[in-house]
Amino acid sequence: MAKVTRLKPVDGGKQPARGLPRPLEQVRLHVHGRVGELLSDMLDGADDTLFDLAEKETDSERDRYFDAMRELRIQRAGIEAGFRQAVDNLFQSTGREPEEAERVSDRVDAENLSLVKHDELEISVALDNLARRSRRGCDEALGVFRHRLEYLFEGQHPITDKTNPLEPRNLAACFAGCLERLQLDIRARLIVLKLFERVVMDETGALVTEANQILADAGVLPDLKSVPVGRPRVTGTRSSSVEGASPAGESRPVEGGMPQGAGNDQMFGLLQELLTTLRGLGGAVPAGPAAGAPPAGPAPSSGMAVMHNGVPYMDGAPLAADARVESLSSRDLFGMLTRLQRLEQALEGPEHGERNVREELSDLLDSEHGEAIHALEQADDDVINLVSMLFDFILDDDGLPSEIKALIGRLQIPLLKVAIADKTFFSNESHDARLLLNTLARAGSQWDPQQGRDDELFQRIDAAVHAIIDDYDEDADLFRALLDDFEGYFSAQHARAERVAERVREAEEGKARAELAGEAVQAYIDARLAGRAVPDVVVRLLRQGWQQVLYLTWLRDGEGSDTWRRQAKVVDALIWSVLPHRDQATLEKLRDLSPKLRRALEHGLESIEYDAAERRALLDDLARVHETLLEGLDTERVTVPKAPEPAPEQDAARALLPDDHDEVRRARQLRAGQWLELGEGEDAQRVKLAANLRDGAKLVFINRRGIKVREYEARELGTALEAGEVRLIEDGALFDRALEAVIGDLRRRHDG
Repeated sequence: MAKVTRLKPVDGGKQPARGLPRPLEQVRLHVHGRVGELLSDMLDGADDTLFDLAEKETDSERDRYFDAMRELRIQRAGIEAGFRQAVDNLFQSTGREPEEAERVSDRVDAENLSLVKHDELEISVALDNLARRSRRGCDEALGVFRHRLEYLFEGQHPITDKTNPLEPRNLAACFAGCLERLQLDIRARLIVLKLFERVVMDETGALVTEANQILADAGVLPDLKSVPVGRPRVTGTRSSSVEGASPAGESRPVEGGMPQGAGNDQMFGLLQELLTTLRGLGGAVPAGPAAGAPPAGPAPSSGMAVMHNGVPYMDGAPLAADARVESLSSRDLFGMLTRLQRLEQALEGPEHGERNVREELSDLLDSEHGEAIHALEQADDDVINLVSMLFDFILDDDGLPSEIKALIGRLQIPLLKVAIADKTFFSNESHDARLLLNTLARAGSQWDPQQGRDDELFQRIDAAVHAIIDDYDEDADLFRALLDDFEGYFSAQHARAERVAERVREAEEGKARAELAGEAVQAYIDARLAGRAVPDVVVRLLRQGWQQVLYLTWLRDGEGSDTWRRQAKVVDALIWSVLPHRDQATLEKLRDLSPKLRRALEHGLESIEYDAAERRALLDDLARVHETLLEGLDTERVTVPKAPEPAPEQDAARALLPDDHDEVRRARQLRAGQWLELGEGEDAQRVKLAANLRDGAKLVFINRRGIKVREYEARELGTALEAGEVRLIEDGALFDRALEAVIGDLRRRHDG
């Protein structure tokens, strides 16, 4: 039965009995001090966190948190001393054979989970996930550190994950053993473990980097930048099959009901070749593998080997003839993955989006068949590597909310089974499983975390994912059925959203056109009146009445129409008619113009249903002004001030980017339908561009339900993009982008 990690009691005052090489001793001292400081900070935080939680609880629940705080205070010195000594013991075990080294962790027995106490299972799963998350991002540095240790011990003993003192699983096991000494309930234990992860384990990458620097400064492979042998995820070359697959990765029907493959697939072959070239020894990438060359590179961290022409290889060399090796056929692998998939049904939570399938397989095999070395077929090993790399990209994709990534991450094992059964999975863009993954991801990228998990779209995605986990075994038609069902729902939702977006777009375009018309008419009249001394009636006629005539004409016919030009001439004629006139010819012209001008004004004002009494009063006032001028007299006038120069655009918080900036041009060219994420963290909001008006003069964004959320001008949006306050969401097919990224990465490493 699997059990929670336990450490043997240690004497914190004793020095290690077995001496370490001086460079490694320097690393031990550095790590000893650093983890001690981090653990002390973590325990300070644990006390505060438990106190805050106690304040929120009922009286009946509060006591257990105070008891936990008291227990931590009493046992704190022992926890810190025990953890430091346990870490020292890890270093003391470095370089020993596995059977000599003290076991620092016990893995979860996947087949006997039902026999493990519920609390122990929760702790074990939490530790497993904690260590897995801590390892992400420092794989390369751990590989370099492991290689330096092997060099330091002159290759006499291989350094494995079980004997690597900085392996996250071992560090986590050290703390788990100390935690077992405390009388804490399961809820308090999990809270303390989460704090340990955030404060201590999150620094694992920095610890490994610092350890590498200490060894390099001490002259241990100072120029080593990367692991000179193949990484565990890209182990082996193309090989003949053991059972169920033919050479060069060609799949064929397998007994036992596993789905048929589709023959030798060129894309999979290309991917295998790219993987193969990364398995050379000595740090250099070989130009290309010789025909029939055996796999090279280290053994996977899980201790699994790879078969080549019937011979198991580890560390780039064949295993000894007397080694106990059990080969794993494609059929058997498919079955083991199905069992892991069943286990996935019981392990809920977003943490399970991140996983190491190879290690889970190794654990399951060890629990069933003992400590024999299990050997994968080369093609199956490559499929595991490729699918893992694809999901690494998917889980790092910024275009998906973390909740959606957690759901999609749970599909890794089912899609791995699909790829093992059918190698065309990597090349067939119409493959049902690929299409379903792309559709779920596209829908998920439009889900806003603020809508909550009870939102219908999230529930649909969740239901599709769980249907695959619960039901997919051998029948790949399940993906087509789920795809048809989800596409029907999503298409209906998309069509409804587009109708709403179209109404928003039409309303915004109408509003923008109205604003533009108003600005154009206002500017036209301002330009004609600016600085002139005219009778007050002229100002009232133009500002209160004729401006509306021009506005409606601009909207209906446009400013280039004949109607607009005729009505604009009325403005000029009205202003000319009230200028001081002295010579007889000008007065005669005014006498002839006055009745015609009043009729034109009356007709225009009637067309907009201007108030009749006000209209008559204005025209009568204008007639009296004209009579006064015709008598050779002047009239009272008001001087219309010039419109002020527009102030330069300013932003209260920061200056906006110039029009020619790349991000501003990018914002100006956005098309309707582009999705964005506004803000970060819990306040992040996903919106879609509904309308881009006048080349970025106004960008209107709505949410998935069609509600208007935000407006930007191109310079504002460009500035926000530059500052990282807004992020464009990539809407391309997720699987295809992931595959393209993996191929690109493999080629860069091959060419480099």
